[in-house]
Amino acid sequence: MTQRQSCDLVKLTLALFQKESTKLRDLNRQEARLRAELARLDSDYRASQRLTDSDMQGLREVGADLLWLGWVGRNRADMQIELARVLAGKGQMIRHLGRAFGRHQAALTLHAEEIRHDREKALVREENDIAALARLRHPMPSGRGRP
Repeated sequence: MTQRQSCDLVKLTLALFQKESTKLRDLNRQEARLRAELARLDSDYRASQRLTDSDMQGLREVGADLLWLGWVGRNRADMQIELARVLAGKGQMIRHLGRAFGRHQAALTLHAEEIRHDREKALVREENDIAALARLRHPMPSGRGRP
């Protein structure tokens, strides 16, 4: 693999890691939104439980109290199901993100190895060039064989 190819691989794996990271961030936002909605629903429910009997009298007469309790129960269940789906997706997304991170780290290691290898090759070439220049500058006296 060339240094350019390994650099391209690093860029690609970074883009994939960032894509997975964005997906996880979106799931975190969904989770926070659902938790806030559940907290607000629970707060509204607790507030309704603090109503006095005289406040509840009219609501009970028309059955609104039971409708309210049913609505709260259904909404809470729906939100909890959606939250469970988000959390399951989040668990899967964390695994994907970990895999993407590992691939990016491997690509970085490969790229660093390519750079090191290219530097070693350049150093060997430079040493050979210096040796060749030294031989040209100080040729062996004639009559002596090369070692």
